[in-house]
Amino acid sequence: MPEWSHVDLPAGVALHRVESGDPRATSRTARRLLRDRNGPLRGADLLVVGDPYGFPAAWDAARRWAGLAVTFEPVPEPGRRPAPADLAVVTPWYPSANNPLAGAFVEATIGAVRAEHPRVSVLHTEDWPYRYDAPDVEAISLAAARLAGRVGPLVRDTPAGEVTRVPVPISSRRDYAAWALGHVEAMRRTLPTGQIEAPIVHGHTGIYGGVVAQRLARPDARVVITEHASFLRPIFKQPAARRLYEEALHRADVFLCVSRYLYDQVRDEFPHHEHKLRVVPNAIDFADFAPRTEPPRDLLRWLYVGRLSEQKGVDRLLSAFFTVAAEEPAATLTLVGAGPLVERIREETARSPYGDRVDLRPAVSPVEVPSLMRAHDLLVHASPAETFGMTVVEAVACGTPVLVAASEGPQETLSGLNRRAGLLVEVSEDPAVLVEGYRELRKHIDELDLPTARATLVERYGREAVATRLREVYAPAEVSEAAEVLAAEVPVPGEEAAPVVAATDATEATGGTVPPGPLPLDTGAPRVVLVSISPPQFKLVRQYVQRLLDRGYRVDVITNDPLQWRRSEVDERVRLLPIDAGERRRPVYRAEQLAVYRVPGKAISVARRRAKGSEALWPELVVSRLERTHSSAARWFHTSVFYPGYRIVRPRVLWKIVWRDVLPKLDLARTERVVVAGVFGVSIGWQLGRLRTDLTVTTSLVPPEPVSR
Repeated sequence: MPEWSHVDLPAGVALHRVESGDPRATSRTARRLLRDRNGPLRGADLLVVGDPYGFPAAWDAARRWAGLAVTFEPVPEPGRRPAPADLAVVTPWYPSANNPLAGAFVEATIGAVRAEHPRVSVLHTEDWPYRYDAPDVEAISLAAARLAGRVGPLVRDTPAGEVTRVPVPISSRRDYAAWALGHVEAMRRTLPTGQIEAPIVHGHTGIYGGVVAQRLARPDARVVITEHASFLRPIFKQPAARRLYEEALHRADVFLCVSRYLYDQVRDEFPHHEHKLRVVPNAIDFADFAPRTEPPRDLLRWLYVGRLSEQKGVDRLLSAFFTVAAEEPAATLTLVGAGPLVERIREETARSPYGDRVDLRPAVSPVEVPSLMRAHDLLVHASPAETFGMTVVEAVACGTPVLVAASEGPQETLSGLNRRAGLLVEVSEDPAVLVEGYRELRKHIDELDLPTARATLVERYGREAVATRLREVYAPAEVSEAAEVLAAEVPVPGEEAAPVVAATDATEATGGTVPPGPLPLDTGAPRVVLVSISPPQFKLVRQYVQRLLDRGYRVDVITNDPLQWRRSEVDERVRLLPIDAGERRRPVYRAEQLAVYRVPGKAISVARRRAKGSEALWPELVVSRLERTHSSAARWFHTSVFYPGYRIVRPRVLWKIVWRDVLPKLDLARTERVVVAGVFGVSIGWQLGRLRTDLTVTTSLVPPEPVSR
């Protein structure tokens, strides 16, 4: 494997290569090697699984070698389980042996509040990705689940608290919902009670730590979620992932974003949850990043610290450096990190006449980063999309200038500090932009004021500033409400208002007229009936309902998805009239569910239980393939056979349900209009209009005039 080609092995360590052109043959060779009575496991006490491709071979070895212990990482106390805590932190990113730099910001945030919480439990679900088209893809997931039950979690004590690391094998197919649920199940298996035993649960990233917190926190726990992710848009484009995200947002007591840029994305996607959103940046312990004794005299020693990937702009950074190196014989570049570009970087440096001036180093622990910063003249960061820019702040804290692509995060982080802390350059795929920025910064090096820039960043992101905000959001609701005024006094760059923002008034944005405030509950107020059957733009429909309430109307919502409305935290003045249960009881619907899903599903479930009783993996593999085949066939039958016919009669079916279950609850005499959202509601709206010929029935989401007070 390429990652072993540049490793200097210590004495006494033997490397057994099982290379093959066929991945399936490679896996078989590895299993045979571990089975061999004279092979590497002879006399061994411990087998460490290093990556997801090793799971099937490790499971095979574990059941063949009696007394062989298997682990994912050596720990001082094998078999130890997570203990109850005062504060539980759930995160997919945290410093580990696999990636010492991952999630350093989470560790720093814990440090900011560590003194107030004697028992901190860090629950780290670590992605172990594998190719979705790997030949042993099903065996990987099954063997991982079985080994997790035998191996147990990796629990150790650290200065930040008790850290529990749980490897989560995930397919490279970009399915955020499947990934998130994989994290949930891996953590559920790890916890002694199946839930997180802590009164406060802080999840990092909505789709991972947030979903785990939402699914596994105790019902009485206060749930706080912090969003760091730069990939929210792809998440929101996947319906299943978006639904999980909103469920986490609905469960959260407070939802934090590390930058205004992220705040705006979440608010725009879920405007009805805006009252929960706050901007609370990452915490940085500036005491760990002491400034250098002397400022750099020139900017010839470049440094990059982070993931080595195209998403971070490392390829453009390398090209820009080669251009500068051709002009400056003393220029050097140090790249510190791990990632998919490692081999390409080696190839590029081998081809370039200036490659000998590039120092490629593996990722280091966070404690080694400050000395790296001080040993170089310039931190260069060309990432086109950053939500915060942690290493940028750390470099300035060390007195090292920065040359940074002006993506949303660094723009906010370095607000007011351009040309004092370094230089922000345009986000571009052209390396020449970085080169020109470098020349400009070097020309004006005497204008830098790094001590002042550092002091400004301490005020914004120092431990105490962030700890004050975290104490507020960790406090019970009645306490945190009183603390909102105090929170407003701690400014965030680009944020003029208090961190708690009132719900958006969508009517103002459209030029409508709104009363001074929502009218009180009035059972005699005129009503609007909203027929919401799978609306294509739920967000717009939800905003329309709020505008109706602001104008003094009572709203009745006929819906086939009441859970979606409840997740949106709809006002108590809205009456939900669900018809989903009635539709599920219809004979044609029940017949399809029974024949296509329930009966085959029950048979597969019985087969899976029996297969799990076998030590060998192959029975469960057969059941998994059968289950996948059934899912595909059932999906085809529903979409290609059942639904084309059912959609013809569905409007009539839905109207019968409304006639029987909903109509007696409607007050059509006080109803001013019926609004239809979704094509399957058109028939219902038409039938309601027939019952009262003077009733306005429309699909327009323009609200009527306000009710007179």
